[in-house]
Amino acid sequence: MHKPWFWVRLLIVAAVLYWVVAHNGRERIAQALLGADPKWAFAAAVCFFLSIVAGAYQWHLLLKFQGIEYGFGGCFRSYYAGLFLNNFLPGTVGGDALRVWDVHRSEATGVGRAAAATFLDRLLGFSALAFFSLLALAYEFHRNELPADLLRHLLWSVGSVSLAFLLLLLPLLSRRTSKVLHAIIRALGFQKLDAAYAKAQDSLVAYKARWGNMGSVFVLACVVQFLRVGVHALSAWALHLSLAPTLFFSFVPLIALAAVLPLNVGGWGLPQGLGAYLYALPGVFSISAGSVLDVRSAAAALTFLPTAIGMVVMLGGGFYFVFRPSSSAQGRAA
Repeated sequence: MHKPWFWVRLLIVAAVLYWVVAHNGRERIAQALLGADPKWAFAAAVCFFLSIVAGAYQWHLLLKFQGIEYGFGGCFRSYYAGLFLNNFLPGTVGGDALRVWDVHRSEATGVGRAAAATFLDRLLGFSALAFFSLLALAYEFHRNELPADLLRHLLWSVGSVSLAFLLLLLPLLSRRTSKVLHAIIRALGFQKLDAAYAKAQDSLVAYKARWGNMGSVFVLACVVQFLRVGVHALSAWALHLSLAPTLFFSFVPLIALAAVLPLNVGGWGLPQGLGAYLYALPGVFSISAGSVLDVRSAAAALTFLPTAIGMVVMLGGGFYFVFRPSSSAQGRAA
């Protein structure tokens, strides 16, 4: 870990969180969080745990397509422990590295194939989020209840991200696209880049032209992300807030994408700042009669509660991290 950069990130996170709390009413936010309905908060926790189970199975399938027989039990433990590391340690990829190492250690397979499956797992998850967000924003254009300028900016942002994911997936999974790209790189004389791309292609060869299998995994990725968006919806109900479902599918993907930027620590920082801004937009939600919240404090509370619930659930991954098996029997659990 580069300590100066970590402290810079920590200062940015502290500044963003201070702004969110100070700008939106510290006392009202705390009162709202403490007064959250425990039934809906528990339902949100269950929803998040189910997304972990589904996410582990998605990764398990990607490994299986590679010919790596890493059992679902091992996948679940590594995936859960990886989530814990990503959210309780300063780095953002430590959990992914742990997953790759567990597969390599337990199955005596090359790091490249395990890394390819883990990278593709992440990429498909973000692609599913972007897909949901595009559909939701299209519907919001039809409803015409949010400012048109805002919708255009959101659509431009999500559309750009979606296009970037598509441009990443095609060279990785399409034989024709990869051949064209190889020819272009060679024509430009970038031999080292061509060799690196060829090595990446070798790791991903098991996924090429298997559109039926990859389509099934993408559907599963959509299920995983649907459950994670559901955590935010259930958190809103816990806070006694009413919000159109399409707005969750419009906003949560953008908040999730902000969480992967290297300016956050453990999922805290930019996601809360962006969420507080988006949820506070006019007409986004209604507040129950008699609530202590106003629009701004409700928006801030709604950015904090899902993150807090997720961190509580991910503590179980810490148990698996500390007590995970050290032998090769780990990956062969049923």
